Amino acid sequence: MIRGYVRVSTVEQRIDRQLKEIESISDVIYVDKVSGKNIDNRVELRRMMDDIRSGDEIVILSIDRLSRSTIDLLQIVNDITTKGAKLRSLQDSWLDTTNDNPLSDFLLTVMGALAEMERKQINKRVKEGIEIAKEKGVKFGRPKVNDFKIRHAIELYNKGNHTVKEIEKITDVSKATLYRRLKEG
Repeated sequence: MIRGYVRVSTVEQRIDRQLKEIESISDVIYVDKVSGKNIDNRVELRRMMDDIRSGDEIVILSIDRLSRSTIDLLQIVNDITTKGAKLRSLQDSWLDTTNDNPLSDFLLTVMGALAEMERKQINKRVKEGIEIAKEKGVKFGRPKVNDFKIRHAIELYNKGNHTVKEIEKITDVSKATLYRRLKEG
């Protein structure tokens, strides 16, 4: 059986590109929409690993779709091959365990390390960008709500003369904030 595995990092990202390549050659496809930095929260990967039988072939689009951690990547590949299955990447032609090629094992380790390094560099650049933005005065997180506006919104709500929508317009306090503060007491 040919089992395809597809992964994107977030729910918002589209899987179309990977599916286009994999669905025509796979009997079953497993899709995760979660970061590849570790395998703990990848439900479909775990399900695929449980389903693997001797003689199966696992097909991925590229090595970074399987894992961004060298240790996890090597563990996944070891688990696949230990079960008697083979692994093949469509874009990384060197990653093909369907034949006994020691060069494939070597390149797997090197390329896995490069994928992990790339992820770490992306995270580093994001953190640097956030720090620069903070230095320039950019505020992160939920905006602070003026206490006077909140008290006014609560007073209007308690009087019962206005709808919540009207209170939102009058005070510039969102419905969610108003209800949250009312619940807090």
